[in-house]
Amino acid sequence: MNRNTKIDSSSVILVSGGGRGVTAQCTIKLAKQYQCKFILLGRSQLAKTEPEWAKDCYNEAEIKKRIMQDLIAQGDKPTPVKIQKAFNYLSAQREITTTLSTIQQAGGQAEYLSVDITNYSALQVELAPIVQRLGQITGIIHGAGNLADKLIENKTEQDFETVYTAKVEGLESLINSVEPNQLNFIVLFSSFVAFYGNPGQSDYALANEILNKTAYLLQRKYPYCRVVSIGWGPWDGGMVTPQLKKFFEQLNMELIPMEVGSQMLVNELNYSNHGTAQTLVISSPIVAQRKQLNPELQSFRIRRKLTLAANPFVYDHVIGGNPVLPAMCSIAWIANTCEQLYPGYKFFNCNSYKVLKGIIFDETLAKEYFLDLKEINKSDSGEINFEALLWSESSKGIPHYHYSTQIKLVQEILSAPTYKEFTQNQDPEVFSLLPYENGMLFHRPIFQGIKRILNITYNKLTAQCLLNNLEVDKQGQFPLQTFNPYTSDILFQCLLVWVRHFYNLGSLPLKVQNLKQFRPIPLDQEFYVSVEVLSESESNVYASATAHDAQGQIYIEISQMQVTTSERLNLLFLNNSCLEIDNSTIVN
Repeated sequence: MNRNTKIDSSSVILVSGGGRGVTAQCTIKLAKQYQCKFILLGRSQLAKTEPEWAKDCYNEAEIKKRIMQDLIAQGDKPTPVKIQKAFNYLSAQREITTTLSTIQQAGGQAEYLSVDITNYSALQVELAPIVQRLGQITGIIHGAGNLADKLIENKTEQDFETVYTAKVEGLESLINSVEPNQLNFIVLFSSFVAFYGNPGQSDYALANEILNKTAYLLQRKYPYCRVVSIGWGPWDGGMVTPQLKKFFEQLNMELIPMEVGSQMLVNELNYSNHGTAQTLVISSPIVAQRKQLNPELQSFRIRRKLTLAANPFVYDHVIGGNPVLPAMCSIAWIANTCEQLYPGYKFFNCNSYKVLKGIIFDETLAKEYFLDLKEINKSDSGEINFEALLWSESSKGIPHYHYSTQIKLVQEILSAPTYKEFTQNQDPEVFSLLPYENGMLFHRPIFQGIKRILNITYNKLTAQCLLNNLEVDKQGQFPLQTFNPYTSDILFQCLLVWVRHFYNLGSLPLKVQNLKQFRPIPLDQEFYVSVEVLSESESNVYASATAHDAQGQIYIEISQMQVTTSERLNLLFLNNSCLEIDNSTIVN
């Protein structure tokens, strides 16, 4: 869906926190690019003139000396707190004035409004005359924010309110103060802290994560408005104090230069850029701090409800008339849950995976599903192993077992090896082999990633693949994380094509002996799948499969996977829209 982010000289952009700091620099960069108009919102009152004692003085020590003299002249006691407060006020005035004049020099227009953005009524009243002068607001940049850094046990209710209201209630007030249908874009300044966390910033992390999730809701509510929540890493300026700079240095985390960061915002709002509703901007990777593992082996039970409405992608994975959960989604379900138990660890290996009874989105869908995880090994060397079982209960309390496997998490993924048997030889005779027509495969557009079969023999198949980007709202309860179930599904699809081509039988995934992921298979990027057939029986085919790039660098390798075959599946695939699923037959 096209989200038009066009900006030109007639655009009027409402910017919270836009008078100072990081947001001001971004505003100035936009002004230089588009010569547009801005309404800058801030808490600081803007005085018409500076005090006489401050004129032509820009040295901090000298300014503070003059503040002290002025306080004495007024008969006031010049305490350090009072001097610093007066200095901060003067600095804020000058920064706002500089922002306004720089925008003017760049060919834009700007007006500054001192207002509490969480006060919707006051904001609406104050905005009205400015909108009459500048025109209808066409974009929002919500950059306002407060910090109250303390360990959670020391935080007060007021600390939380100070941080939370500026971000969350401030956004609500901004949205309610404009005509949303006139907006071309909404940009929310979130933080990397929402993703990684930070000591003393639990409230700040929470508030920014709410912004991230709100971006998805706004994107859905206003589909023709470009909405993005940017999880900025630390900037070289703004709210990053010298103490915070030292903290980031200890993490070997580079600060974002003002010039670089502000240009990133301009690029993000480029007319041709129609990205997702959430993005993360950091100058260097953050490595999770390794912590001592509890040596005791633990067990976990995680409950989850599934609904058809919450998972739109399964409408494109229909067998016999009913949506079915792809096998790779169950691996993603288990792997992602394990990762959440141990932040900093990544999914690497899946062993002894079995489809016991697939999940079908029909009347057999359980009210609740249980994921039982049992740790079988873990060490401080960076490896954790789980046994996993996904199951549910019938209305009569009878357990139904759906998937079982073993999962390995590691802190460091091995370097991706090269698939040396890759051949790009193209067999003209198989170009007419169309995987998604005439009932060969049941997969609908979301899963149709096989673009061309390059070659196929009794022992091997090579396919050129690319799966289009899948919008977040269609991913439902299976959002992309470390393991991409949508692109990974294509490895099984390729074996299903081989079975159909040589035996004219439908087939479905049953087992995976060993799966290793060296890196996720990306969306919207070409890759290849090489399948090597190992053996066959009357109702099963065994093969290895490798997903890799054009240079042979491996994404995922499966040492042995098994599919079940039958003539009955031919009917289910061919008449996908009208046949009922036999639960004893469908295992995927």
